[in-house]
Amino acid sequence: MYMPRRQLLFIVLLNGLISLAIAVAVVWVADQRRPDVEELAALYTPAPPVVLIVTPTPGSQAPAVAATPVPSQAPATATSAPQSGGEEIYVVEAGDSLFGIALNFGLTIDRLMEANNLTDPDFVFVGQRLTIPGPGDSGTGSSAGSAPAVAPTPLSDGLELRVEQPGNLAQEQVQVINDSGTALNLQGWTLSREGGPIFTFDNLPIFPGGSVRVHSGNGEANSISLYWGQSEPVWSSGAVARLRNPEGTVVVSVTIP
Repeated sequence: MYMPRRQLLFIVLLNGLISLAIAVAVVWVADQRRPDVEELAALYTPAPPVVLIVTPTPGSQAPAVAATPVPSQAPATATSAPQSGGEEIYVVEAGDSLFGIALNFGLTIDRLMEANNLTDPDFVFVGQRLTIPGPGDSGTGSSAGSAPAVAPTPLSDGLELRVEQPGNLAQEQVQVINDSGTALNLQGWTLSREGGPIFTFDNLPIFPGGSVRVHSGNGEANSISLYWGQSEPVWSSGAVARLRNPEGTVVVSVTIP
């Protein structure tokens, strides 16, 4: 059957327009159903790890002795250049939480939320850029490249030292307990026996109600138990155990009965 050329051309163009319309509709529907990138990042951001804490019993303070500096691990640092007024930008990484970020930079969580206009302290997502207020912004935040912030030294009330099984290398240990209402970081703190060896803590956040044990012997360290690696017992009756802050001030001490 013969079809005029104009009619054939019209049918071809009509089919092309219909196909184009269908393709555009399919692309639009697929784009509407695509999940939001920030929602996915927040959904799959792992929860922060649980860390333990340490607390000593109030006791008589001994004269301050300088702590022996030891290399320590630095916590997460900001990944961009400082802003004006001493501020800097921190990019959230997997496993971060607002509380942990605030602790690392020596801030309160309320101040960090206020600086970033946040309303939910439990919501951050990977790649989120947070403003870290600097010293010029009525705070004590650290600047880029500075040493990791450590929470202010609490009073001896609420911190307790307990020496267990003294004289038995395989089982003797010192338990540091934090019964205060303040979280702190033990990085740079030292545990020592008068006239004896000194144990220096690495980066170790410790929260209210938590504790950590320092074993005199060898073992595999974790967030609850640390090992001194001594070949002989450290503690004995009459020995004095002291916990000092990074400035060398004795925060708590205890005499072993």
